[in-house]
Amino acid sequence: MAEAGSDKPRGRLTPARRRLLDRLLDDLLDRSDSDRREMLAECRRRAPRIASWLERLAAASTEPGGMLDDSARHLASDALEARVHSDACSLEPGTRLGPWRLIERIGTGGMGEVYRAERADGTFEMQVAVKLIRTHSDDLARLLTFERQTLAHLSHPGIARLLDGGLTDDGRPYLVMDWVDGETLDDWCRGQEASVDDCLRVFVEACDAVLAAHRELIVHGDIKPSNLKVTDSGRVCLLDFGVARLLDREGQHELPTALTPGFAAPEVMEGEPVSTAADIYGLGALLHWLTYGHAPGRGGPDQMRQAWRGYRRRRDLQAIIDRATHPDPAERYATVNALALEIRRLQSDRPLRARAVRLPERMALWARRHTVGAVLGGVALAILIAAVGGVGWQARVASVERDLAQAEAARSNALREHLTLLFREVGSLADDTEEMTARELLDRTADVAGEWLAEDPDLRQQVNAVLGEIMIALNDYASAESLLADFAGGDAGSENPLLHSIALLDMAQVHHRRGRIAEGLELAEQAVGMLEALPGTHPARLSDGLQILGRLRRDAGQFEAAVSDLRRARELALEVSAGPRPLMARAENNLAITLLIGGDLEAAARHLEAAEALWLALGRDDSSDALSVMANLASVLDRIGRSDEAEQRLRRVIEIRREQYGPSAAMAAARLALGRLLVVRGDYEAAERQLEQAAETFARFIGDDTPDYAAARFGRGELAEARGNFERALEHYRKAEELMTGLLGEHHPYSLQTRLALLGVERRLDLDFDPADYEQLSADAEAAGGAARSVASAVACERARFELERGRYDAAGEQAEECLNLRQAAGLGGWRLTEAEALIAAADAAGDDQPELSQLVEQLAAAMHPEHPVVTWFDQLDKT
Repeated sequence: MAEAGSDKPRGRLTPARRRLLDRLLDDLLDRSDSDRREMLAECRRRAPRIASWLERLAAASTEPGGMLDDSARHLASDALEARVHSDACSLEPGTRLGPWRLIERIGTGGMGEVYRAERADGTFEMQVAVKLIRTHSDDLARLLTFERQTLAHLSHPGIARLLDGGLTDDGRPYLVMDWVDGETLDDWCRGQEASVDDCLRVFVEACDAVLAAHRELIVHGDIKPSNLKVTDSGRVCLLDFGVARLLDREGQHELPTALTPGFAAPEVMEGEPVSTAADIYGLGALLHWLTYGHAPGRGGPDQMRQAWRGYRRRRDLQAIIDRATHPDPAERYATVNALALEIRRLQSDRPLRARAVRLPERMALWARRHTVGAVLGGVALAILIAAVGGVGWQARVASVERDLAQAEAARSNALREHLTLLFREVGSLADDTEEMTARELLDRTADVAGEWLAEDPDLRQQVNAVLGEIMIALNDYASAESLLADFAGGDAGSENPLLHSIALLDMAQVHHRRGRIAEGLELAEQAVGMLEALPGTHPARLSDGLQILGRLRRDAGQFEAAVSDLRRARELALEVSAGPRPLMARAENNLAITLLIGGDLEAAARHLEAAEALWLALGRDDSSDALSVMANLASVLDRIGRSDEAEQRLRRVIEIRREQYGPSAAMAAARLALGRLLVVRGDYEAAERQLEQAAETFARFIGDDTPDYAAARFGRGELAEARGNFERALEHYRKAEELMTGLLGEHHPYSLQTRLALLGVERRLDLDFDPADYEQLSADAEAAGGAARSVASAVACERARFELERGRYDAAGEQAEECLNLRQAAGLGGWRLTEAEALIAAADAAGDDQPELSQLVEQLAAAMHPEHPVVTWFDQLDKT
């Protein structure tokens, strides 16, 4: 038992605490006396037990006669040895580390030294940052090999990538990272006298970077101002991502990692592993630093920076900081995205989720967002009060809302009772009850419901309507249509406009997926109009209705109206609840898909990442909706050049859907995307299996006269063309073009895409091809606007090929440049950019063999497949 007043640390010195003390001591010994005292005081405040060990180690390192427990003695000696060795062995400019040559030392820190370096092997020019770790390790090279693939996925404009690593001649590990020009965040804040808007923008960009890494299951572990740089263009870039993961993976390697008191979470200060919750704490501490000029609990009384002192939402800002930096990880924001959304609410004058907001404050925030509306509304309200009084109106609203709620509740109770009886009766009459799946039970119930409820047509309609909604959730629109038709078209729901609007929206979804866009759009507009006319507010219902309406307007070619509806739906979804909800995730996904079709890949990826984070926070990352988000994000990744990751995501989606949900239209969509990707990769047999199953499943669940089925025929046409079977490709393309044009209109991007493919095959088969058709298609794509930008780029590339075949190199070069510019503007990457660059090189070569063209064709073959028509065309061009 310890003596009273003893300062000897209590508790066992676990391996995790040993590693933590190594890091802290190494950092402490690099500081001045005043900074050491400040750091020790911070440690005492946040982690007294760790601080007690650290103080004794620090004393032992400066007092030769100091007494140390055997359990802690080696910590001080190891840290001191590493520090002395590091100081004595700084690397000189010009030193080679693998393919890199050091230029100059630019700084030192707790982990080691940082150098600016350049590529030295002549392969290409590139400047990088090299971090030399001061402790020897034989394990780092193996860890680098293991983790490099994962860290390579961190391709985000706000993240400095980890590029390479290895060991110096004397065995010290080094890491090679992107070189980022710019100022560290603390220098930038001082030099720019940053405004509130600037600080919040910087913070949201930092959140976006951390969110992108968390999506790859990678944490940062050391978020602080010196690890953020503001580039010359004003973009925020986060440094040292993945370093903590490399150097302390699973807590098995006693290597020095970064840890900064004040910015490190309390659980990390106690020796626990770094987690996403710790990164959220670090972001909260960063926001505190941006606001007050120091980390939480440091720097004396909290006094805001000058720029923040007049900020009108100081209480809200502090509420965000308090929640993000809560000592208990479970009380912090669940995800980085939730924290970023809170900041966006702050920026847009909306109520927060971090604290309860009373009605007067909500009204004040609304007035800030709608200044003109608030003034006019105030005048109108005054007139209304003077004329009839507001009490009667509120009573009527409450009465109508109560009646609607009671009607819906009564309907729900009755339906639950009758559906339960139906399920029970169907199950009892079946011979194979034990082997019957839930889907088979639903199908048989739907078959017999009409017969058993024949004497009560109103109830039959309502039961069928609920079964229809279930079929929609299962992506079986063919079965849903027959079940919903009576209720949506009859008067069963007319006495309750809310229920009637739901039925209309359900039927609108069926029309949509079965290719009847105009009919679906009419029903959706009618339903949304009914919802908006209801007294009171119904944000959840209205958000759901606007999402359905937005999707229909998107496929009707009304892209601006679609985006407007879906943005409004997203805002309504965010206001429904203080926490993550499925409605919010679906709103993010629907907006993302519309932006994706519209050609805004960056914005689409951002909203898809938000949707994915919401499903993860809800614990439903394997739900059907979450899997749809994953498949949609895979499509974005494929277009920006991350095809390997896209393929892995699609295979996981298909596997989970097969195991948990069975065949559905959503499964078919994932198979279609994977099949088209495999065509590009040259895996034709696997692609054929995926595409055939996609076509069969679409035909079964939504019909063979729908846009989805047309897309499957288009994919099969791509496969036939890749195999050189142009007659078969022509058959598929013609059917796809007939369906797309008939269902979506001739100027929809999908219709334009099929027309382009059809023209290409007709040209190869010499079937009534007219070069003027390319000019018309290009004009139609341009008229369609941003939504057809990717199609316009493909038209330009195809025209460049046509001109090259005719030997018209200047015209070919112009088209190829147009193709490249359009693809870069659309955010496309990977083989699509390489293809355009190769066409430019072919036009510049003017028929001669040029090394640059050969190199680009080799890159194209590596990204696609050596036998893919896009690649082999260049070989054929040489022969002509």
